Amino acid sequence: MPRSPLALGKASGRSRPINPARLVNLYAEPAPANSVSPWILFGTPGQKAFTTAGSEDIRCGLEALGALYVLSGTTVYQIQRNGTATACTGATPASTGSAMMKSNGVQIGLLVNGRLFYIAAAAPTVVVEVTDAQYPADGASSFDFINGYGAFTKAATDGEWFLSDSYDFSAFDAADFATAESAPDGLRRGLANHNEMWLFGTDTTEVWAGSASVFPFDPIPGSLMDRGIAAPLSAALMDNSVFWLGDDRIIYRANGYTPQRISDFAVEELLRSGTVDDAEASTHAIGGHHFYVLRLPTLDRTIVYDAATNLWHERQSGTSVIPAAWDVLCIFTAYGKTLVGLADGVIRELDLDTYLDGADQIRSAIVSYPAYPGGPRAILREVELECELGVGLPTGQGSDPQWMLRFSRDGGMTYGNEKWASVGAAGARRARCTWHQLGMFRNGAVEISCSDPVKRAIYGGRYEVEGLLQ
Repeated sequence: MPRSPLALGKASGRSRPINPARLVNLYAEPAPANSVSPWILFGTPGQKAFTTAGSEDIRCGLEALGALYVLSGTTVYQIQRNGTATACTGATPASTGSAMMKSNGVQIGLLVNGRLFYIAAAAPTVVVEVTDAQYPADGASSFDFINGYGAFTKAATDGEWFLSDSYDFSAFDAADFATAESAPDGLRRGLANHNEMWLFGTDTTEVWAGSASVFPFDPIPGSLMDRGIAAPLSAALMDNSVFWLGDDRIIYRANGYTPQRISDFAVEELLRSGTVDDAEASTHAIGGHHFYVLRLPTLDRTIVYDAATNLWHERQSGTSVIPAAWDVLCIFTAYGKTLVGLADGVIRELDLDTYLDGADQIRSAIVSYPAYPGGPRAILREVELECELGVGLPTGQGSDPQWMLRFSRDGGMTYGNEKWASVGAAGARRARCTWHQLGMFRNGAVEISCSDPVKRAIYGGRYEVEGLLQ
């Protein structure tokens, strides 16, 4: 039987029958030289238990001042290495709106829906709201820390940004305000990148650097980019670079001060219509890969860019065949762990050797490249999945792990019923994962998926097709 190359990312765009390829909860990695295949697909990390903080959504988290701090609903919690969570007293942030945490080494600043709070090292479980008269009455739209200062963009659309006092998020000076004047558009987000402050507007982006001026930053000549930001919370740092969703609904990675397109037509088709200004980005690194995770709440999807391969995949919670979002609300690191914040106060650790999201199954799926015999009908006699075999668990679900196949005869528009094949009980390394007599087609596509809590490693596939006359 001929070998079929692996689908390595998302390909389906405006016309799915052209190429319906899709990866869900799987990501591609180049195989070592002289391997049986040039690529391997691994399952995305599962979630193992860490702790619970309150009973509301985990909105952001930060390790600072010797502990982990998270905002759960309207309550800040301090969490120790062993997972013990203590509710902080004092001021109560708003229950809605964006939330950001940053530290200056002596305080933690918390910006929630424009209002600013801080936690001081001397009172590490007390939340205080900033009342300085120089803090704008209409609040701030974003917040970061750079060169000793808290850096804020104003909530108003006048292009103004401002600084806190040095190493003090609670105090402000009227002289420490400036306007991004390279272009007249309003500011939507500020992001600190090393010694530079990236200021994203509706239509342009400009970069300022530290200086000896009265206002301690000046614009960098030649840094103006004719590309704004569509979603303020899509801006993120990863792999020594800046990523964001542009005002043209294309996703960019900065190459110096030049926006470099990293989204492809399939991703851009997803972003083309509907609301995207609520998109939120998180990043994490695991297994040598750096992932830019873009959550699209209104579109109910989560798409992920892998900087190690320049490929995209999707993440999704639950076992439905209908596309949906990953239920992770935020990602942060603490105590050497990559942690995710979820609903109901749940915090878990991402782990490549965990094959459940808590107690919930993870459905990994690959949709193949199209099988197109060129007009005449053909019969798909057999499909074999080349994957790591004998990965079954000793008992319970996954003791005889199954991969499920659905066959499409119309290029991935609709699919037939699931057909099951085993990848072998524990140690059954000589098993074969095959399906037979799948029927006639003119433009076929195969979806193969697994929900059992076992290791997923796919090297390729084989197929046997018998051609027929028109």
